[in-house]
Amino acid sequence: MGFLTPALLILGASIAVPILLHLIQRQQGPRVVFPALRYLRRAEMENARRIKLRQLLLLALRAGALALLAMAAARPVLRHGGGGHAPTAVAIVLDNSLSTGLVVGESRILDQLKERALETIARATSADRFWVIRAGAPWEPAIPASPAEAAALIQATEVAAGAADLGAALERARSLLAAGAEGRAKEIHLLTDLQATSLRGRVLGGEDAPPVVVWSPEVDPPANAGIAAVEVGAGLPPRAGERSTLAARIIGFGRNDTIPIRVTIDNRIAAAGAAPVGAAAVFPFPARAAGFVAGWVELEPDELRGDDRRYFVVPVQPPPTVALAEPVPFVREALDVLADAGRIRLVAATSADVVVAPAATGANAVRAGRTVIVIAPDSPLEIPAANRRLTEAGIPWRFAPATASGEARLVIEGEGDPLLDALRDARIRRNFRLEPEAAAADDSVLLRLGDGAPWLVRGQLQGGGRYLVVASPFDETATTLPTSAGLLPLLDRLIAVWGADAAPATQAAPGDVLQLPVAATEVERPDGTRESVTGGVRYRVSAEPGVYRIFAAGRTIGAFAVNPPPEESNLTRATAASLRASFPGWRLEHVGDAEDWTDEIFRDRLGREIWRPLILIALAGLLVEALIAAGGRAGRSTAVHVPGPRPVPAGAGAEERNRRSS
Repeated sequence: MGFLTPALLILGASIAVPILLHLIQRQQGPRVVFPALRYLRRAEMENARRIKLRQLLLLALRAGALALLAMAAARPVLRHGGGGHAPTAVAIVLDNSLSTGLVVGESRILDQLKERALETIARATSADRFWVIRAGAPWEPAIPASPAEAAALIQATEVAAGAADLGAALERARSLLAAGAEGRAKEIHLLTDLQATSLRGRVLGGEDAPPVVVWSPEVDPPANAGIAAVEVGAGLPPRAGERSTLAARIIGFGRNDTIPIRVTIDNRIAAAGAAPVGAAAVFPFPARAAGFVAGWVELEPDELRGDDRRYFVVPVQPPPTVALAEPVPFVREALDVLADAGRIRLVAATSADVVVAPAATGANAVRAGRTVIVIAPDSPLEIPAANRRLTEAGIPWRFAPATASGEARLVIEGEGDPLLDALRDARIRRNFRLEPEAAAADDSVLLRLGDGAPWLVRGQLQGGGRYLVVASPFDETATTLPTSAGLLPLLDRLIAVWGADAAPATQAAPGDVLQLPVAATEVERPDGTRESVTGGVRYRVSAEPGVYRIFAAGRTIGAFAVNPPPEESNLTRATAASLRASFPGWRLEHVGDAEDWTDEIFRDRLGREIWRPLILIALAGLLVEALIAAGGRAGRSTAVHVPGPRPVPAGAGAEERNRRSS
């Protein structure tokens, strides 16, 4: 309970008046000997207790009436008495991240969160203003809304494939309220499953931080498994007509069993198997024609179904055309093997996509937009001619004699890459120093020697296209690569990955921004709806998982898959203590019971004023006091018979007359 004018409670000091009068009334005056009143003393003793109770009752009624009148003057308000609230600006942070799709009983956690949000709307008035912030889709705009508009937004909210950052959501809510409250009371309602991964660091509050009322369902998270990643070709894009492999990595929390897996390609089940949690399941990837191949890998559904399926898009490309500008032992044989495997097609240098140029021979004849791979000359005597060809081709690197002698090793970072594992054992017996010019400032060093010197560099040609420069010749006297298992995958990587155009983005997270092809006219969403787009613009990916296709005049020119982040599979819950530790300085009120939610929201209550009932009670008390007091006065005014001396019979003696008269 509160008071609208609490200063008037000082009127309650008037209670002292009847108390003082009561105390004064109790003081006795001087005693006067009056023999005739001695007969009243017995009656006084008999009525003393009744009189004292009446006096105490009168005192209580008078003091209570004064206290009630003082409280009524201060205008008391019952804050939780079902009354209204002051106009309030409320930012509802509704967590719709993937983890809120967890099914508990017959409903999702998100459904419970939406129920609390709608209960907030049901208590709202037209003077309130709302912002609905979907924590699982933080890129979506949050605009001021009326209660009806906010209710519609809440009801339309579905589980997103994204992850929540509760700290960022609270910061956003604070800034929205600071800019748009317009004198209203401020309040943040945080409705979340309280997933531990959604707390991503400390967010300081402060005096300007609005109060935050938090509700999360009390649910013990079940064990869960999901698919964390899907990779086709072990990093090498498959070629048209070529078989490859598909690997799916399974993660689990609270599970260590073996789980059935299915692979679907182009809406047909292509493979099935099983793998233990924490391992990668490898399946054959069938040969496909050039284009974008889409599909998904899925597990048996569990309580959290959003991470049981992971989509993928694979750009299957035709084999690139390759030319060798000058015959080189080992290199020619390796290219023939790649051609026989369908990885490349050997053509003339004038029409090749990739030209392998020993000592930069033929580098200046590479067509615009194509790739040239320059291999170091066999002898230091060829350095001047090689450098001249590099200049003519517009490649800003020069060969120079090496300053160190002896064998060297390549610095290999990372694990699990077959090519890098093969290069780890390679020995470099002869190499040249690569010296950059000013134009090479933006070039990339792909491989280095143990002393830090660049061994393989990549850059962009001025007229379009790419170049790669290798610091060693590919012969058995210069390096062990030609006679090892590393030459074939190295050439394949040089041609298909490092020397190829940047592969189009085929994987995206919800909310990512992708650059659309210039020719793009439409984007088809996973549900089949198409939206018109302008080619070359930046496109914001939605929160819906699945395969998105890019069209130009009805022809597919791109595709990408949208999947949730793997950390959403971890359903571990944060505690109330960790929540407070993550948000120091915020006024957090964590509501544990759903039935208490409506009692905690709209904290700036107007409530129900109760001064009228208090006045009525005070008047009733004064009426009762008057009746009791009147009854007491009537009792005191009643005549009291004082027995006088009885008459003395005529025959009585003088002694008897004297005794009675006394």
